[in-house]
Amino acid sequence: MASSTAPAQTIEIIDSALSDAHTAPLREVLTLVHQWNVSSEAVYLGAGNDLQTLHRRIGTVRDSIRQSTEAVASTEGDQVETLLSEAASTATQLETLAGERSRILRVLSEGVVTASEGASAVALVFRLLDYVVLVARTHVEGMTQARDVLVPFTEHVHELVGSGQTVARALDARVRTVQGHIAESRAIDARVGGRALVGEASLAFQFRSLNRRLAQERDAASTTREAAHRSFSVIRDAVGGVVMGLQFHDIARQRLEHTLTNLERLFLLAETGRLTHDGAPFEGKSRLLTIRRIVELEIAQLTSLTELYETKMGEVHANLDVLAVEIVESSRLLSSLFSDDAGNGGKSAIAVLEAEATKVRHRFERGEDDRRQIAASLHECVEAAGPLIAMTDELASLEHTLRLAGFNAAVRAAHVDSGDETIGYIAREIREQATVAKSQADLVREGIEMAVSATRELEGTILPQIATSETWIAERFNTATDILSRIEAACLDKLRDAATNARGLDERIRTIASLMTPHVEGCALMRQTIDQLRVIRDGLPDEAITPEDALRLHSLLAGQYTMAEERAIFEASFRGVGLPPAVQAAAAAPASDDIDDLLF
Repeated sequence: MASSTAPAQTIEIIDSALSDAHTAPLREVLTLVHQWNVSSEAVYLGAGNDLQTLHRRIGTVRDSIRQSTEAVASTEGDQVETLLSEAASTATQLETLAGERSRILRVLSEGVVTASEGASAVALVFRLLDYVVLVARTHVEGMTQARDVLVPFTEHVHELVGSGQTVARALDARVRTVQGHIAESRAIDARVGGRALVGEASLAFQFRSLNRRLAQERDAASTTREAAHRSFSVIRDAVGGVVMGLQFHDIARQRLEHTLTNLERLFLLAETGRLTHDGAPFEGKSRLLTIRRIVELEIAQLTSLTELYETKMGEVHANLDVLAVEIVESSRLLSSLFSDDAGNGGKSAIAVLEAEATKVRHRFERGEDDRRQIAASLHECVEAAGPLIAMTDELASLEHTLRLAGFNAAVRAAHVDSGDETIGYIAREIREQATVAKSQADLVREGIEMAVSATRELEGTILPQIATSETWIAERFNTATDILSRIEAACLDKLRDAATNARGLDERIRTIASLMTPHVEGCALMRQTIDQLRVIRDGLPDEAITPEDALRLHSLLAGQYTMAEERAIFEASFRGVGLPPAVQAAAAAPASDDIDDLLF
């Protein structure tokens, strides 16, 4: 009688605990869980594809920034510094040569001034001689004796003085021409020196300043590169965190499949008493206790999965927040490598150096133009000074002839009426003025020789050295600026690549973040499932399962749990039920098959 009553009570409990009224909500939730499990897989696969695209683009941006900044820090950049240092050193020598040029131009000017003073004195002498000749002719024409003898003398002297005046005028004009060319050269030289007086930096200083600026820009680029690497490393790690989150979603999806499968077994067990269609039935109370054991097992599995899934997906969103912040910072770093001048479409910092180099190049080319003008004026000076020596030789010949003429006149005048004192005086005056003309002509010669010597030193030594130095500087400067241009072009190319690949990264992150929301629904569904399972559990007897039934259930379900976390929960649920030691040892998960290994 008692034995027939127990099965009836068991059936009554099963009908009560697992009636449609009790299981319908669970079945509905499980249907939603299954639908979510299928749909979320597609969503997270899409998110994974987006992450792959994001990872590639971030890598491209990072590499482009690294390549652009490494261009500044390349050996070519070191070569630019070396070339500019050499140019600065030579520019210092050039300044010394320019000072020597100024000094010689002063000597040249002094020589021309001396020649000019001599030429003016010669012109004055011949004007005086012209007057003396006029007096002599007037006196001779009034003489009664020796007139025929002295008239030819006065005419000859008149011709000599006329020739002398012609030479003196030409000499004075020629000296003035030379003086004009020298004044032009000195004016150019003074203009060059005057720029320094009004605050224009020396060429050497500009080269050194440019070199310092280059070093500063290279250091700044190095700092930016390091900051960019740090920023994109954080982004890379954050992307890795998101990827791990997606990997865990796949793990969670598989664990949910295991739970759904086992709950289907639960319904089969409730309806037929069997865990499989061809398996042996569980009779009486064993059936109830087995159902409770499955319910408790899946409550534990879902509780663990919900907590872990929510934690992992929270980490995903935290990583996405980091990504959003770091993308903004990385974009700022990328923008800092461009000029603020938006009209240029982006200019690397090295382009600023090119702008500075343009100023130096303009200054250098202006110096070359000054040198050419000075050289041209000096050449004209030498050409103008060429005939001056011949003119002074001609004056020396005139002086000699005038002295002879004056001497002869004095001799002839001495025989006229016991000597004519006026003619004697005139003759002496002619000889003395002729001597003065000779000495002044020598002064002209001395000044011209001084000027010609200084000019030859300029043309033969100083100006060629200046030209050589300028050519040497120009070659290095052009090489340096060519390298700068190449560096700028390389920087801009890489930065354009970086900017292109960085464009829209924030939108991509927002898209990925929006795809990460299904986990909220999934966690809610799992909690609903837990609640429904608890309702069923509370309607079942709370007693220990027999070792024999536990072994049957363990043997049937053990193969379903393939992951370390769920295996651990599964084994924990069978502890203390009397399973043989060999079964417990075989069920232990290998150390290599751990959830962290699956994630990482």
